[in-house]
Amino acid sequence: MSNNILLADVAIAVALAILVLIISPGLAVVAIVAVAVLVICGVSFAVVGWRRRRARRHASTRRTLARR
Repeated sequence: MSNNILLADVAIAVALAILVLIISPGLAVVAIVAVAVLVICGVSFAVVGWRRRRARRHASTRRTLARR
């Protein structure tokens, strides 16, 4: 990921965090939303990692079969 994209993502996240803190009725609601976002991000990273590992295994199997 390039630095510009990462910087844009961080800026969007900070803006959304400030907006949620201003609009929400209390910090407890913000905490619940934050935990939900962290869970969603964790699941997303897990799925990407799983797909990447699966693609590597599939590619190495293809290379092994091609050598025979």
